[in-house]
Amino acid sequence: MVTKWADYLISKVRYNDKHTHITDVMVHVDNGDTVGNGTSYKREWVIEKINGKKSFYTILKDADDKWKKGQEVIKDRVNGVDYITTKPNGSAKDNLENLPEY
Repeated sequence: MVTKWADYLISKVRYNDKHTHITDVMVHVDNGDTVGNGTSYKREWVIEKINGKKSFYTILKDADDKWKKGQEVIKDRVNGVDYITTKPNGSAKDNLENLPEY
């Protein structure tokens, strides 16, 4: 990692009991040259930050155990409910590139 990818980076997700919606995400501060330690936050916190113009990207570990930049995370409003996704599709379901669960 050389340049800053976003304000925050998401590495893992946690779903509700029915596995239909993300409830929590593991968020890391993007320090530019390093990725901060992960902290669990509610989906609503991410949406609040996106509304406040903060940027999010997904991250994944590569074969060398280094962080790899994924896709931009955005808000998608469906039937009056905000979801987080990398690809807005009008679906009442969160989508974050099949990130690992925790």
